[in-house]
Amino acid sequence: MNANTQTERSSRGPYIAVTGLFLLLGVVAVVVFLPRLRHNQALKVEADAVTGPPVVVVTKVKIGVKDTKLELPGTAQAFEQAAIFARTNGYVKARYVDIGDHVRQGQLLALIEDPTTEQSLRQAQANVVQLKAQLVLAEANAKLADANDARWRDLYAQGVVSKLDADTRGATASTNQATVEAAKASIAAGEATVKSLQEQLSFSRVTAPFDGIILTRNIDNGSLITSGSSTNTTQMFTVGRSDTVRVFSSVPQSEVVSVMNAKTAKVAFRELPNHPYPGSISRTSASIDPTSRTILVEIDLKNDGKILPGMYATIQFDAPRAEPPTVLPTNALFVRTAGPQTFVVGDDNVARLRNLVLGRDMGNAVEIVSGLKPGENVVINPTDMVVDGVHVTQKPLQ
Repeated sequence: MNANTQTERSSRGPYIAVTGLFLLLGVVAVVVFLPRLRHNQALKVEADAVTGPPVVVVTKVKIGVKDTKLELPGTAQAFEQAAIFARTNGYVKARYVDIGDHVRQGQLLALIEDPTTEQSLRQAQANVVQLKAQLVLAEANAKLADANDARWRDLYAQGVVSKLDADTRGATASTNQATVEAAKASIAAGEATVKSLQEQLSFSRVTAPFDGIILTRNIDNGSLITSGSSTNTTQMFTVGRSDTVRVFSSVPQSEVVSVMNAKTAKVAFRELPNHPYPGSISRTSASIDPTSRTILVEIDLKNDGKILPGMYATIQFDAPRAEPPTVLPTNALFVRTAGPQTFVVGDDNVARLRNLVLGRDMGNAVEIVSGLKPGENVVINPTDMVVDGVHVTQKPLQ
């Protein structure tokens, strides 16, 4: 019996070994292939999500505020400003003002020494004196010739002299009278020359054209001055009047109508906090610049002495609108070769490109002049999977 038992055990040994091997292989298969199977299932889920309609975040287009304030940059300039050049050649004999000096209209700013014009004037004056002396001589000769002519006519009437001699005396009298007239004309021409040189010499006195402040000075005593205003000519002074200042700003074409309706504005300067200056639109360029698509607007301000020409300004216009604007979030806007665009999703869940005409940029939103209607759904931050005509799954913006 013991022999039979041992025989049975020896016959079962290979089966047990084979069974154990299969069990071991099963455990290894579970350990190795089960995570991979789960990974493949996750990849399949992701692939299904990618191949399905992309999920997009949408928001509705809103209506903006009807009465808004428009802020634009501007620059303050002197109400009047003139560059002063010399009208005569010479050297600066004396300079009487400097940068920052207040001057009155007609005040002497500098004196130019012009010896050439002075010498020409003295010569012209002496020439006039000489011409007047010649006129006196010509008048005396004419008087004598007239007397001789009258005497010889009487003698001709008595038959004492011939008609030829009498006519000769008459011609001489006429010639002397013409000489007198020529002398008078020469004197008039000489006096005109004197007056012209006097005017030219008066240009040696450089005066202020209006009340103002000396903004620049480019000359000093002894500087050589050349007349004219070309690029190679030295500018002597710049005078500006700033008791009233002009503030210029370029208004975009889309805001022209609302700004013109406003007519008033407030001007602020960063260097003068809490001190806005009220003003009104004084004049405009009355045309749109085709390059920048803006119109130049001028606002005149009464200067309290704190506004300096050249200061940067911020102009606030109260710009009421006939209709409230349509507003689009900036993260729904993108600009491509076709211009500003956005994706609009309709009830059919199809994203479609829409071309836009933009208005005022308010930072986190932009006004839409045309291309959108209030209440339409637009895609926020569209990805590359969102193209024109693609079906999407809408997810409202939280």
